[in-house]
Amino acid sequence: MTVHRIAAATLAVAAAIPSPARTVARITWADAASLHSRLEAHGITAGGFPAYVQRVHQSNLRRVGEGDLDHLIFYALQSTRFTDLPPIEPALSAKGLVESLAPRERDTFLRTSQAPLARIPAPVRSRVGALIRAVGLPSQDPRLAYFRALVNETFPVRSARLPGLLHEYLRAMRFLYEKEFVAQRSPRAADAVAGLYRARGLSTDTEVEAGYLVYLGLGIVRSLDPNVRVRRVLIVGPGLDLAPRTGLLEAGPPESYQPWAVIDALIGLRLSRADDLEVIGADINPRVVAHLRRARGEPPALTLVSGIAETNGVAFSRDYRDYFAQLGRSIGDVDERGTTTAAAGDDRRLRKTVRVRAAIARTLGAESLDVVTERVAGAPFDLIVATNILPYFDDVQLMLAMTNIARMLAPGGVFLHNEIRPSMRDVAAAVGLPLEQSRQAVIATVRDAPSPLVDSVFVHRRKNS
Repeated sequence: MTVHRIAAATLAVAAAIPSPARTVARITWADAASLHSRLEAHGITAGGFPAYVQRVHQSNLRRVGEGDLDHLIFYALQSTRFTDLPPIEPALSAKGLVESLAPRERDTFLRTSQAPLARIPAPVRSRVGALIRAVGLPSQDPRLAYFRALVNETFPVRSARLPGLLHEYLRAMRFLYEKEFVAQRSPRAADAVAGLYRARGLSTDTEVEAGYLVYLGLGIVRSLDPNVRVRRVLIVGPGLDLAPRTGLLEAGPPESYQPWAVIDALIGLRLSRADDLEVIGADINPRVVAHLRRARGEPPALTLVSGIAETNGVAFSRDYRDYFAQLGRSIGDVDERGTTTAAAGDDRRLRKTVRVRAAIARTLGAESLDVVTERVAGAPFDLIVATNILPYFDDVQLMLAMTNIARMLAPGGVFLHNEIRPSMRDVAAAVGLPLEQSRQAVIATVRDAPSPLVDSVFVHRRKNS
């Protein structure tokens, strides 16, 4: 698979926005000195390290392309903007596809993602055909425009679009089936799912809820040291709200929420001042980088909608409600009309609009970065945030990413993440980032469920020496 090119118009707009010049450095064997014995146990040696790093980098670029196409398929199945055809829930589509295959076809599909295109259900083919027609027509819808550029670049020959997208459908459905219906039957279901994520495409998706974890982590930082000041921040993999694998929301244009949520939390908790703050969103996906660079000169109006709906026994925790109520007040003008909305099927979500102030937008920059193989060179950061990113890396890649993160942090600098892998604590300590505190956050409770909807945040601090 080829790595997608950024559309010329996107490049032109991004280039027009001034941004501080920075350099990106490739990781070396010497950088990872504290992990040499661990790397050698995995067969990685000094002599083979440069070639290994290059292979991983190329693989990650390929995974970016696959991740973009995953989102395209999820959009094709769920969007109500480009067609009146009924939406299709992706996981259920995967289940129906696999169950329709003959035993030999099913075995081949689960090994290779290959199946006869004639086996793809007619409703799926109809929606994919409708998307192909829609991308060929003028439209002001920004999400459709994003995917139009992706389709045009990936399948420049029009006659190749339908079979090409149907093959991508098969690939995406194989992952969903394995995750939702195979891994869940494993005695170690969580480990089986984690293994799938370390081989799938690199998702750019994000949700408003991700900011809550960072807010809680920064609250821990402030409680440990009320006098701490954060001036330089790196957000690894801020992502872009495009089309999740389920529950697509199209209330607003695609947006990268996390940079704004982090800035809002830093200012609101009095850890930073807007006139003395620099935030860099570093992403391997060039489309995300271009989006963030545009925002520097074109402050967005954020449509914030909770990914979770209060329905069918789901209820937000009081702490999460309080967080959402204050979200955005430190960075822009907030319109709280419709803070809780009811849609079809009693789909109740928290909702607000935040118009980001120009002075806040100027604090945000962007950089292209593969954190496994690269680091941003230059002045170190006081804070690095990486949520929902580390699960995509295998154990060796995690070691390299943690090496780069440690080297980008200033002495005493803080690293926040939500990776629960058991080896994470030891690897972090080995690179000089011992765990200081962690906290589990309850976002919502679910009636009759064995546990609430939770996530965790971990706070590490770089040693001074």
